[in-house]
Amino acid sequence: MTEFEYIKQLAGNLTPAEKEALANYLTGANGERQSTEKPQSLRGDWSEAFPQDFNLDAELKEIRGEWEREWREDEFVG
Repeated sequence: MTEFEYIKQLAGNLTPAEKEALANYLTGANGERQSTEKPQSLRGDWSEAFPQDFNLDAELKEIRGEWEREWREDEFVG
């Protein structure tokens, strides 16, 4: 039996109020109000850290290409 299956089995023994409290705990809704504010863009936060002509997408594509050359399926080939 996996840990998840064991937890599900234990949860089956909880009262409805306990189940609701557990669900609130797991979702982080412990009486805390969830923020409806959208997260601020990181691009805006970091806009002054790089030169205006810096092409982030091209840099990321190059990095991804290097990683793909180093990895074959689940094996690192260096």
